[in-house]
Amino acid sequence: MKKLLFVTHEQFWPLTGGCTAGNFHILKYLAQNGFEVAISTPLFVDVSSLSQKYGFKFESFSPYYMHRKVKFRMVKYVVYGFLSTFHLIRVLFTNRYDVIYVNNAILAFPFIFIKPFLKIPVVIRYTDFLSGFLGEDKKYPKLVVRFLRFYELRVAGIFDKVFVITDRMKQSLCHAGGIKESKVILTFDGVDGNVFNPGKLPDDNRQVIRKKLDIPLEAKLVMFHGTIEPHHGEGIIVDIIKKLLEKSAQAHVLLIGVGSGYDKIQKALKDDLRVHMLDFVSYNEIPLYIDASDVGMIPYPKNESMDMVLTLKLLEYLSLGVRCVTFDLESIKDTFRNKDFIKTSKNAEEFIFNIIEMLEKGRSKEAIEIIGQGFTWDKVAERIRQELPGESF
Repeated sequence: MKKLLFVTHEQFWPLTGGCTAGNFHILKYLAQNGFEVAISTPLFVDVSSLSQKYGFKFESFSPYYMHRKVKFRMVKYVVYGFLSTFHLIRVLFTNRYDVIYVNNAILAFPFIFIKPFLKIPVVIRYTDFLSGFLGEDKKYPKLVVRFLRFYELRVAGIFDKVFVITDRMKQSLCHAGGIKESKVILTFDGVDGNVFNPGKLPDDNRQVIRKKLDIPLEAKLVMFHGTIEPHHGEGIIVDIIKKLLEKSAQAHVLLIGVGSGYDKIQKALKDDLRVHMLDFVSYNEIPLYIDASDVGMIPYPKNESMDMVLTLKLLEYLSLGVRCVTFDLESIKDTFRNKDFIKTSKNAEEFIFNIIEMLEKGRSKEAIEIIGQGFTWDKVAERIRQELPGESF
């Protein structure tokens, strides 16, 4: 059995959303298909049950608490990458592995120094470019963002293979970063095929959830769930919701979120009885709320960073047949070109118009089939497994 070390700066357990769920499901799949998996991660909970059930071994490194709502999160991410160098040297000095799998560029930093001394392959998976997100937040100096961008694009070159979630990310790494195309593997992203499965939801779920939220059964419900930050529509979502409710008497809106901007949005919308807001909801419960909705909205404005990614919540909505409205994001158009279960929008006015139009269309069986066939975590994990150590290295 091959031994794999997974290296991440994100809290591995409990699951807090799509990205952490992705890591968990990919590693679970690898553990069930020929790999003994060790995980270097910040940990603050007991994970003995995961060790017993899946055979995971943990090499935890927790200099401070890491979570979506932690103060100075971005600063701590960067510092974590530096501090973890010494932790990883110890782990690699005392254990033998056949491959190292690194999660995102923050944890690539230690391998600038470690990689020359390793005789085993090291791969990395990019799910976003942190510099792109920081570039949308005015708190960060442009010089810092440019330096981080330079680092993210070029550090991938030290790895034996690079996994990415969209073709746009691949082209950026190859063209701007100078990485060989043969190194960069497109895996896409996924959903948990067991949790986001319309066949496993209670028949009366729609009625139960709407009663719980005090939403009329005949109302049209628009949903958004996720982190709300400057690059995630923080500055426009309130205006979109208010104008949508003015134009559609039937529409209600459900927001489930965390993030720096969520408190401001709650205050701005708290007096509207057709806006329903929840704080963090566990990953396994999200499908219940999606199933009770009619349209998923993704109010992420068009920018370079959002053009690169394929946001997980889009796949989660589609997995249950819920049609989606987004802005004019390139990776979404590339992946789901001309599919009628997604409406892309050039501006806020068109975004609102598209929501109202989609509210009348009902569920999409085609969306359920497409996600089930190509966008589950098992499919993603198998693409990764096929590219891990073998004759190709």
